[in-house]
Amino acid sequence: MKNCLLFVICALLMGCASGGGIEASNSAAPRSAQYDMELDWHYALSPGIGKYLGSTPLELGSTTSAGGVTYVASTTHGKVVAIDEATNMARWTQTFEIPVTAGPVVSGKAVYIALGDGAILKLNAANGSTIWRYESGAAIEHGLSAGFGVVACVNANNRAIVLDDATGAVKWRRERPKSQEFTMYGQSAPLIQEDVTYVGFSDGFLTAYATQNGTAIWTRELAPEARFKDLDVTPLRVDNMLYVATSSGGLYALSADDGHTLWQRDIYGISSIRAFQDSIYVSSQSGIFRIKRKTGDTVWQNIIQKDALISSLELGRNAIYASVQKYGLVVLDRVEGTLLHVIDMGSDFTSAPELTPGVLTTFSNRSTVYRFFVDDIPAG
Repeated sequence: MKNCLLFVICALLMGCASGGGIEASNSAAPRSAQYDMELDWHYALSPGIGKYLGSTPLELGSTTSAGGVTYVASTTHGKVVAIDEATNMARWTQTFEIPVTAGPVVSGKAVYIALGDGAILKLNAANGSTIWRYESGAAIEHGLSAGFGVVACVNANNRAIVLDDATGAVKWRRERPKSQEFTMYGQSAPLIQEDVTYVGFSDGFLTAYATQNGTAIWTRELAPEARFKDLDVTPLRVDNMLYVATSSGGLYALSADDGHTLWQRDIYGISSIRAFQDSIYVSSQSGIFRIKRKTGDTVWQNIIQKDALISSLELGRNAIYASVQKYGLVVLDRVEGTLLHVIDMGSDFTSAPELTPGVLTTFSNRSTVYRFFVDDIPAG
């Protein structure tokens, strides 16, 4: 059935399991209006408050930074803005009639986005003009990637589409049956590598395809007995291990060669997977985890707030950053998992923050971009 955020919120009421390891931390954290970071600037996309998926306000857009510009895509206002980081002024704005539901993804001199009607657009990063547009036929919610000469997505019809980056022409398409069960909001963005692209589908299947021609190398069905089978998180590959999550079927470590299971953990509602050194870091409705990536053993778990809706996390050398809806933007110690601070700017955060060297960029539910100076750099 049609993806809907309602089922994500309803799922918060369900139980969740977390595997073995040390006891979870749920320590209190100081709350502050401005935190102890210096605020460089903030930029409001609109003086009004928009709507998306029937809630006011709710911003599921995102930001990305490249070349001294912060690009922000808004679901509530249906626009993309390029903000000059030195002047805090818009270099350009593109406004659409419908929400921007995926991107911005920056690659080379282009910005890639997808709209709520399934259109994929390649924009000129310098001025926002449209280079090409492709109609995928169904909504693309978060599931957009670009790299190695291709643009790839999975749309709400459970169809994987890979386009030629230069022309927008279809290189190949692959489709699986739509799940007959309720599915969570959004799709998994394909993991594009030079030779292999890993694609997760809403019926719980993960397939490794040859990037250039779409030949299937191997395919796996994950968590066939799970209530929510869909793969909504971009896979992560480290060396020869592939980390994948299903909505309610947990976290899997697979062999990148043939997809066989190396280990599995029952962690519910995973929203992102990141890696640094010997660990992977997972955000989920069970909290945030640090897990030994070779064995799947828990190093620490911080619940933060029971059954919270936690965004994709940003992983720094010193800290972990994530948005927790109806709570705030949280900062955790990366090594120990202790909750250091909760950033409260007078508005909820749902969108994931972005960490670049020395800077944390956040996007609030009132469609305001905040840029902080931080003593941190991205891990990895």
